Amino acid sequence: MLSKFQIKKELFQDQTHEWFSFSVLIQGNEFQGLYHEGDINWFNPQPCHKLEAEQLQQLESNVSNKMQQLLA
Repeated sequence: MLSKFQIKKELFQDQTHEWFSFSVLIQGNEFQGLYHEGDINWFNPQPCHKLEAEQLQQLESNVSNKMQQLLA
């Protein structure tokens, strides 16, 4: 489902509230968001406007798994 996944920037690097900006390409649409301790906050356009609920849940699960792998 993820054609391209990239961490763009670390926000508040090496601090307690470290966030990661990321982008993901799905079905020709690029979505961006912030990841922090398992939570994903999407920027506009949000994938919920383009994807069905199951696809969105799978996308967020894939993003969480990728982030956990990259941050381990």
